[in-house]
Amino acid sequence: MLRPFLIVGVGGSGGKTIRGLRHALELRLEQAGWKRGIPAAWQMIHFDTPLKQDGTDYVMPFIPATDYKGLVASGASYDGVHASIVAQGIPADVSNDVYRMFPDPARVSVDVTKGAGQFRAVGRAVAVSKLADISKAAQDAINRMQDATALGELQSLGEHLGARNEGGKSANPTVIVVSSIAGGSGAGQYLDVIEAVKSVVRNEPWAHQFFALLYAPDVFDQIKGSAGIPSNALATVAETMSGFWTQTPSKASLELYRSKGVSPSYGSARDRVGAAYPFIIGRQNARVAFDNQGDVYSAVSTSISAWMSDDRVQGDIDEYVTGNWSASVAASVLPDATKLMRPLDQAPPFSSLGFGRVTLGREKFLDYASERLARSVIDRVLYAHTEDDPRFETRTENEWIEHRKSQALEAFIRELELDEELDGSDDVINKLRPEETRKALALEFRQEVFDKSAHGFDKNEGLDSNEWHYRLIAARDDLVAGYLARETSAVEQRVAKWVATEQAHILDTIERFIARHGLAVVVELMRDLSRALRAASDNLAKEADQRRGWLTRVSGRVSEALNAAANPDSIRKDQDAVENALIDIEDSFDWEAEANLRDVASHLLKELRQDFIDPLADYLSSARQALLSRVSDRVQADGRENPYDSWPSRLDTVVPRKYQPAPNERLLVPHTDYPKEFQRLVENTHEKRRYEEAILDVIADLVRGPGIDDGISAANSWSFIEQRRGWKPTTTGNPAQRSATHETPRFFVASDLEVYQDRAREWMLRKGYPFFGYISENLDTYFSGDVDPDTLKQRRDAFREGLTAALGASEPLVKLNPSLLSEVHGKSIGDRNRLVFSAIPFAEGTEMYEVTKAALTSAGVWDENISKGWFKDVKTDRIEIFAMSGFPYEPIVMDSVMGPIARGWLTDSTTSESRAAFWKWKRARLLREAVPADPEVFDSMVRGWYVAKVLGQLAVDRSDPDRGPKLSIWDAERREFVSFPHPLLYPGIAPAYDYPGVVMESLIVALALCNAEGSLAPLRAYQVLMKLGGQRQQLSPLLTDWLRDGSMPQGSPIPAAERAGTSAGDLNERQEAVRQHIDRELAEFREEVEKQNTETSVFAYPVSWEIRDTIQGSLRELRDGVLETKPDSMGI
Repeated sequence: MLRPFLIVGVGGSGGKTIRGLRHALELRLEQAGWKRGIPAAWQMIHFDTPLKQDGTDYVMPFIPATDYKGLVASGASYDGVHASIVAQGIPADVSNDVYRMFPDPARVSVDVTKGAGQFRAVGRAVAVSKLADISKAAQDAINRMQDATALGELQSLGEHLGARNEGGKSANPTVIVVSSIAGGSGAGQYLDVIEAVKSVVRNEPWAHQFFALLYAPDVFDQIKGSAGIPSNALATVAETMSGFWTQTPSKASLELYRSKGVSPSYGSARDRVGAAYPFIIGRQNARVAFDNQGDVYSAVSTSISAWMSDDRVQGDIDEYVTGNWSASVAASVLPDATKLMRPLDQAPPFSSLGFGRVTLGREKFLDYASERLARSVIDRVLYAHTEDDPRFETRTENEWIEHRKSQALEAFIRELELDEELDGSDDVINKLRPEETRKALALEFRQEVFDKSAHGFDKNEGLDSNEWHYRLIAARDDLVAGYLARETSAVEQRVAKWVATEQAHILDTIERFIARHGLAVVVELMRDLSRALRAASDNLAKEADQRRGWLTRVSGRVSEALNAAANPDSIRKDQDAVENALIDIEDSFDWEAEANLRDVASHLLKELRQDFIDPLADYLSSARQALLSRVSDRVQADGRENPYDSWPSRLDTVVPRKYQPAPNERLLVPHTDYPKEFQRLVENTHEKRRYEEAILDVIADLVRGPGIDDGISAANSWSFIEQRRGWKPTTTGNPAQRSATHETPRFFVASDLEVYQDRAREWMLRKGYPFFGYISENLDTYFSGDVDPDTLKQRRDAFREGLTAALGASEPLVKLNPSLLSEVHGKSIGDRNRLVFSAIPFAEGTEMYEVTKAALTSAGVWDENISKGWFKDVKTDRIEIFAMSGFPYEPIVMDSVMGPIARGWLTDSTTSESRAAFWKWKRARLLREAVPADPEVFDSMVRGWYVAKVLGQLAVDRSDPDRGPKLSIWDAERREFVSFPHPLLYPGIAPAYDYPGVVMESLIVALALCNAEGSLAPLRAYQVLMKLGGQRQQLSPLLTDWLRDGSMPQGSPIPAAERAGTSAGDLNERQEAVRQHIDRELAEFREEVEKQNTETSVFAYPVSWEIRDTIQGSLRELRDGVLETKPDSMGI
């Protein structure tokens, strides 16, 4: 089954990776037909220093604001950040240590609301000040990730994608932290962010299984103004190594965490500071190199999306890290000549990860086609009137608009069904008139007038004309209001129906004309429509008055009809005269009803014009300007570069560069074929018409939005003009009454370019249509479809070549130094690298199974015992390959890491000022937690320093005032002095009393020098210290031999008698001399280093002050060991 994931981006690089990951997941899931978006069990958080997301140089959309956690508040300063760290909860005995960890607030002028200024110690301070918030955000995300509903949704997605069903069992979540080791924010913050997240889940077994994907400094080779990258990377590497080998941090670090409510698990064999599995990701390996950092982020994002969505990949990567990592680091399997760690208990800290893939590239095509369709729509909307003359050589733009308007106006009004001007055109009146109801009412009215009049006849069964006239007119006047009210009620219903339906009809018609003629023309059409509606409204009012004028003639017409009888003195009810009079009565009802109707229509058209058409025209004009601005602006609203000009247009045959496959990717359908495939699919969508015609229909589809039968949910539906509030006119069916519920409409037209992309994707992914069939095609159908034999052979050959190339390109993305790799670890590049495959969708026995097996066998990766398990019945258009280093390594063998660092140090180490700038605010922890050594090895080197002083095996050369003192130590094996780094990692001239701390800090730069020199020689002096320092509670053989026998290796310096006694003396004499010397060292250290003036800034304390407990403990341990040394005994 699929696993829950928590992806944590730290710093700019981590945030960009999450942005790329969201985009890759959305495309992957859309392509797979999953309509519910990224599942809640896949949580992503981005922690960074700035108030708002930055990284506008990366093309992918920013993540939702709720997933971004800026760690400083508006108006914050570094002073406030520092104060919040030390304000409360720090015990007095470690308060100075905590102060010392972070830059002096009196000197920091960095505007932390914009970032850490490439100072990782500033970045760390920001993160530590917000550890409680980081923990809370992580807890919230984990709660969402593990919610029962979220897990149920994830199981549904797994079933949709063909993942194994584990019978309802939930898999442990996977946590991946993504950052850079080279920046200011991420490099300084990621270790503390990991500890904050681990604190939340410290009782969970997966708390000890975090992954860290760390970008190497070579990823940023092309960044201008990147002077801080080498030193930031150097400090990050050193602190990561120390944390990786540290099971329990210092008391100061523990109290600092506790003061912020963070308490990870420490002390057990599995505990460490940082991730369990740190992977370095560089810009290149031996086979491929990425052009820039954005390409690296996108490649990593795509591969993480495969990791998240393929249960086989998840299982195999877990197997590698939980089994192979531990099994492959035994000293007998993986030697480590740096000696910086304890080989029995520890492993080298860094592995590396590489990616390769062979794919149909349908998700790339989906992205390409969505951009092309989106641009086709927007270009049509904005520039349709200029397509025949884009340079305005035959007409000005306004002349083209006027010309197109004049051509379209008649059809526009006709299709809107708002024509009330042309002869015989009564579009609105005819829809409002209750024709059948009126006819029925007129007949009923006529009959009731007759019934009320036809009574009390004379002897001839008749009435004279005057009586008939009086009765008929009186009955009419008495009854007409009631019948008109019934007519009004019917009209009211028709008005309501017209208002309800006409709005959608008007908008749909306008959208159709926008697709045909563009917004500029449609706005002018609507201006003319408004004028037509004004005239129509006025005419209708005049026509109403005219009909009311006719009513004054009703009495005369009735009289005239009656007087036309043969005998006006006695007119029977069945005579024509009465019939003709009743016709006039009936006509009068129709005239009055029609007058009322035309008054209603007049007012309705007036309101339509004032409330709907004119505001909509104004809004569309404004929307056009907004959309023009969006496509022409250099940057988008969020600060990213505007990509519009790079989007392929309607007739483009050139594919933008960004669709070229990554160096580690092989496309089975070349990206150069995208225009041809796009045109074919457009033609097929509209019955294989010519592309130039079919694309216009597609544009119309996208402008108007999906139909009921398109299979797009209401939530995902759209229209170019979105009506966000309906129109409710005051007009009723009664011209004398006005509704009190008047409401004007509100409209919205999207100007965000990505909205048009989203619509295009929705449109293409409608099931049953050509685009969906193409985009959802998988490898199995691609190689078994209805194609001719030659095409099928070409496809298989391309697959074989692509898979072979992808295998080679998938090597771990780190450039290794082969000579150092051999010297340090006794390994060669590629030695026992582990490959992990996503599901390969070819069934055993098929030709594609054999093709794949042959390619894997040829590449030397087929294993009869396991490779068959790589194949699985699954629908996919790609095969993802993950390559992991066969072993974790020391960073000095990684040129991607140490090469840029070494170059930076060699450039900046020549003067005290440049050294000071190089190291300014880079180290962010106390010395013992910042030096790249196992804590026990660190202590051994400190002891070794003082043993070397006892035995007179240290030398100093102060002849170079720019580079400072050159310290060296006697190497008994080589019979020569070997140097510590020169210059030391110290801004000025290190004082003698501070040599221990400065020398230990300079171990950090010795790592870079190893890479620069291509050997371990720069570490040799430290290895001599380790040897002299011996083991805990066990003196080194060299010191023991001197104490017991007064003997030194041949050629070694002779110890000074006042420090170590003499060779002619005995054990007791030498012990006493050494004891006295150590006591003097302790006294001098307390006086010169440990005891600092309380008026002095802690930032001015010596480096050695940070390890005062280690130094004094080492001296006492040495003293005790010296005094406990006994004469040699054979023991037999």
